[in-house]
Amino acid sequence: MNTLKKLEKCLIGKPRYGSNEFFRRLVEALCLRGKLDLAELYELPYDDFKLALEIMQDWRLDQYTKTKERLRELVMLPNVTE
Repeated sequence: MNTLKKLEKCLIGKPRYGSNEFFRRLVEALCLRGKLDLAELYELPYDDFKLALEIMQDWRLDQYTKTKERLRELVMLPNVTE
């Protein structure tokens, strides 16, 4: 399963899941070039830690594709010109 599908499954399938707030902040920081306390990564359960790393890796690799737009939609961020 690709990273966006995993994130979507987590955010939509388990809306009250504890790590979702971190995932939202992570995506917001990536999309809006904001700051994020990376120490929070170590507080995540291991599977969520791996997903967070996958999100960051995919973001870096796919920065010029439509992946960014889909990621913004998942966490309901405005589409801002960078």
